[in-house]
Order: sequence, then C-alpha cells, then structure tokens
Amino acid sequence: MRLLPLSVVAALGCFSGREPAGPADQRCGVPLTDDVPGSTLSAIVGFAFQPAELRVPVGQRITWVNCEDNGAPHTSTADAGEWNSALLQPGDGFTRNFPEPGTFTYFCEVHPFMTGRVVVE
Repeated sequence: MRLLPLSVVAALGCFSGREPAGPADQRCGVPLTDDVPGSTLSAIVGFAFQPAELRVPVGQRITWVNCEDNGAPHTSTADAGEWNSALLQPGDGFTRNFPEPGTFTYFCEVHPFMTGRVVVE
C-alpha cells in the first residue's frame, strides 16, 4: 500500500478547498486509494478531530487521517450509526462519501471525549 506524507495530503486537501489541520512539521501519511483524492481531510492529532466541524457539499468525501505521533489508535464513528471506521492506527485513513444533506455528529470509540460534526449542504 502506498502512503502519502502530510505535505502531499495537504495538497490533496486543496482539491477539496480545505487543508488538513495540525502542525506543519507533523509527519503523517494516508493510504492512497481511489477514494482519497478530492476528499476533504480531517487530521486526528492531539486527541482531537481537526477541524472539529466540517462543512461540505452533497456528494463530497471526507477522509479522516490518524496523525498522532504518540501511537494512539482512533475511530471515526457516527453517533447515529451511519458509519464506523475500523480502528485507525497512526498513518491510517478512513474515507466516507456523504450523498445526502444533513448534520452528522461523530466521536472516537476509543476516546469518547473526542467529538466532531459534519454538515452536508
């Protein structure tokens, strides 16, 4: 599996009009699969989803990337059950398409205090 460094991930984020959050010198990668290019990116770093709120158009993909340098695994899990990623180890990513408008709240199953929101318009 090919991985992209965070600097390339930042460039991919530009395709969606958003850049991933997190320190500029943070080393992080994302699996380069067919669904990643064009995604809006959310970095998981410092035990937080960054940004905590994403606003995307209908049909947009979001890729969550675990950028922790402390070895902590995380998930992206919808409160209402619309999605549940596998356990994401540092460097792993998870992508989901949002085909319908709405507001979707989510959390990390491992660290439930980590929360985020996706607003699809």
